[in-house]
Amino acid sequence: MNPDPSQITVDHNQRAVVIAWKDGQVTALPFNLLRKECPCATCNDQRGKQAANPLTLTLLSGPAITQADITKIEPVGRYALNLTFNDGHDTGIYTYEFLRSLGESAARA
Repeated sequence: MNPDPSQITVDHNQRAVVIAWKDGQVTALPFNLLRKECPCATCNDQRGKQAANPLTLTLLSGPAITQADITKIEPVGRYALNLTFNDGHDTGIYTYEFLRSLGESAARA
């Protein structure tokens, strides 16, 4: 697996981040999936709490959104992307390895 992208496009019509990888693979990652799988510490903590007690109701802070949208995308060094979503969330650092893995998992599902 080569987690190095050759091109990254935010496609608002498809509602996905489309990544062309240097090995020829192309991955389309829906905005909602990227928001749901945010790798930041806060989101990981929330997923851990939900998994530990699935009957617990999670209260959201901030505006509730039904469809995630990406308002800004920035590179983090040469290894990751930082995405800003329409709910203001912007703390996730999405490594290229994580994005490649997420795309492969989504394709198998």
